[in-house]
Formats: sequence, structure tokens, C-alpha cells
Amino acid sequence: MYQLKLLRKSCMLLILSLWTVTGLAASGTSIKIVEGLDNEELRLVMEESLMNMVDDFQKAADAGAKNVKLSKDYMTSDAIDDVKLIWKSSAMTCPPMNLKCRCLHTSTGYQVRGIPIDMVEADENERRQELTVDFTPQGIINNVSISIDLHRYEELMAEKTSDLDYARRQIIINFVENFRTAYNRRDLKLINSVFSDKALIITGKVLLEKVNSDTDRMSRLESKVVYIKHTKQEYLRRLQNIFKSVKYLNVKFEDIEIVQHPKYDDVYGVTLKQYWHSSGYSDEGYLFLMVDFHDTDNPLIQVRTWQPYKNNKGEVVTKREEVFHLGSFNIVR
Repeated sequence: MYQLKLLRKSCMLLILSLWTVTGLAASGTSIKIVEGLDNEELRLVMEESLMNMVDDFQKAADAGAKNVKLSKDYMTSDAIDDVKLIWKSSAMTCPPMNLKCRCLHTSTGYQVRGIPIDMVEADENERRQELTVDFTPQGIINNVSISIDLHRYEELMAEKTSDLDYARRQIIINFVENFRTAYNRRDLKLINSVFSDKALIITGKVLLEKVNSDTDRMSRLESKVVYIKHTKQEYLRRLQNIFKSVKYLNVKFEDIEIVQHPKYDDVYGVTLKQYWHSSGYSDEGYLFLMVDFHDTDNPLIQVRTWQPYKNNKGEVVTKREEVFHLGSFNIVR
């Protein structure tokens, strides 16, 4: 009986190994998990799930399909729905390469970062992106989001002050990546769920103001940033109108910083530079999020601010030291 079980397991491993080899021919991409996972059978299942996903991406893109067919054999229903929303904005392909990945352990299963993909509808200089893929404990894909830079991820995690801080930083990065991806796939439902109902939302706008000169008595125009406060519902209605009016939307986050509040250790400030590019409109600015872990299982954004980086002449109107931060707001509990 014991020998029969071993034989069945060996056959399963052989089948999975052979599938991975033949999968290379379909997409031209080989994905191997080389670190962070000792369970050989689970490793092969996760590699198979990744290869199935990128192969289905490639087949749909090659066919010019408006939708992508994904299977519940390797991806959950929720993950399939989310990927299809991204696909409505742009098809994705995976460039041919031999990719070696590290597996990370999360509170809900496993994660692989840095899967390169090309957004077909994006401009040439924005086309290459990377995916973060989350797995169930059984190796099934249950979330796909657009990654932040892998090097910056490792730096942010290295700044941990405790095991709890490490876990929260991991949640925040996943939170930020899903938040960013929600814009790319125009997912108002997710954006609504991550904001507190009483969230403070502030957006900056550049206006030109007449300024009189003391020397030549001539007036000139100078850029001035004015701030507008929105309720959550006002912000969501504005987003809904934007999502309806644009064909393609790509939101990128860079220069991410995570700071824990000195008094309330379950409150974090996240500062980053946001690049918004859509058909007909682009901007660049600083985004600040105050994330509250008061409800551990349901962290929420209590504050969201956006400040423009430059005016339409390319002149800087918001310096890094002028960006909102945790000290800019009072916390009342």
C-alpha cells in the first residue's frame, strides 16, 4: 500500500514536470520557482498554474480576442473576473524568457512577484509591467495585481521593526498593488471597499494667479496649488465618470515609502509618486494614504491626498518636503 502511494505521487510529479516542459512551446516562456518552497509537488502545481495563465494570455492576444479564456483548474473565479477586467483595458502578453522566481509565504497562502508582461494597448515606454500573483495553499491562483518594483519591495520589507510590522508591511504593499490595479481595471467596487466611509479625500489643482511686481509695476502669472476636499461618494462619482470616458488607463506607483505612526502603531502613512496616463490625459503627482489597521482583518484608507508635481510648463509646484504626511493630520478615536 505504501509503495502504491509512492508510485502515484511519483507519476503525478512526472506528469507535472512533463507539462512544464511542453508548456514552454506554447508561450516561449519558462517559469521556475527556485527559492522559498520546499514542497516539490506544490512547487510544480504553482509553476503549472503560472504557465497556464501566461499561455492563455498569449493565445488570446495572438487571436486578437476582446476577452481572455481562463480556467478554474488553475485560477479562482474571483481572480478570473479581475483579470478579465484588466483585459478590457488592454490585452497582456508574456515575453519569451527563462524566468526564475522566489516564493513568498503570506497569511493566506503563497506569492510570486515579478512576472513580466506587456500591456498591448500601452504606449511603448509604458508597455512592460510586472505582475504579483497570489496562490491558495493548494497552489491555485487567487489574485493577480500589477507589481511595484521588486528592489523597492525588498527595501521596504527590510525596514521592518518587528514581526508584526513585517506582516503589516506585506499587507500594505499588497494593499497598494491591488489599489493601483483597481484603477487600471476600473474596479469601483474594490476602490469603494478600501476607503473608510468617513475618509478625508483631498486633491490639489494648479491655478494661475496674477502677481504684481514691486519693481516694474507689471503683473505676471504664477502657478498656485489650491486644494479641494471631497467626500468618499463625491470621489467615487468622479472616478466613475472618468472610467466611462477613457479607452485606456494606466496608473503607476513609484518611490513608495511606508512610515508607522509614532503614537498609534496600527496607523501607517504611505507616500508615493503616482503617474496617471489615459487616452487624452496624463499627470504626475504625489499620493499620500493613511492606512488604519484598527480592524486588523479590514485595513482602511482614512486619508487620501493628491498633490500635483508640475504645472503645464513643466515647473515643479510641489516639492517632496511639501507632501502631506502623518503629522499633517490629527487622529481622533
